[in-house]
Amino acid sequence: MKKISVILVTISVVAFSNSIQAQDHGHLNVGAVSTSQDAQLTFDNGADFATDSAYVFTLVFTNSGTYSNYYQGNITLTALAATTAHGGPVPTAPALGSWIYAQLVAVDGPVGGEFGFWEATSNSPTIKLASGTTGTNTWVLSQNNDVAGTDPYGHIHGRRFTATKPGFYTVSFRALDYSTNGTGGTAIHTPSAVLKIYFQAGINIQSIEPDIDHTHIRFGAKAGTNWVVQATSSLSAPDWQDVGSPVAGNDYIQEVEDDTPVAGTRFFRVKSSP
Repeated sequence: MKKISVILVTISVVAFSNSIQAQDHGHLNVGAVSTSQDAQLTFDNGADFATDSAYVFTLVFTNSGTYSNYYQGNITLTALAATTAHGGPVPTAPALGSWIYAQLVAVDGPVGGEFGFWEATSNSPTIKLASGTTGTNTWVLSQNNDVAGTDPYGHIHGRRFTATKPGFYTVSFRALDYSTNGTGGTAIHTPSAVLKIYFQAGINIQSIEPDIDHTHIRFGAKAGTNWVVQATSSLSAPDWQDVGSPVAGNDYIQEVEDDTPVAGTRFFRVKSSP
């Protein structure tokens, strides 16, 4: 039976790509089914980020400054605008007077790892969750301070997500309305469904699956760089050989097949390619 081993390697990752795909995934927008009382909040473009889409956001290791010794990066969570003053009205925006927050619900990741959210002015994680745990802490998105009849719009830059250990993280988010401007002083909107998003700290192999005569290797291919899977049968003076062709990074999980017969021991790694 073939033995499969994953080799985690440290890779220097270039700055974030300016590709159209990277821009499309720069903002995660909170909207609502309607502006009616008790209408549910939604992640308006959540399908683009959801784990079902195979999208993965890469957090980059930083060795100096505020985020020293963290893997860090940002997806900006926003609340859609309901008025022209903020570039709206967006048809799917939450109701006037709603006060939208985001919640870090759960983290599934490397053993001993921790995922965190940082406010723009923070010197340490504002909210953090260890792998395998759940939470209830929230941060504000709307910039209207719960004032009745005001635009729930919110778009705050400079915030960050971090991870402490390399690997794949599945992070669960929810949107909440904390306003007191609904019926009887309650919130206008009910909470959104939970949205799960893949993050990877560094470049990582997500899975290695042997078949009858080949092996499937899946990894997170960060945009802006070409990546190649390499394999060797021994770590004693290893002879790393490319598996398949280089893959153009696009911020999605990519799959490469190793056509080597499934026998003996084989090690895999992913590295940047010219």
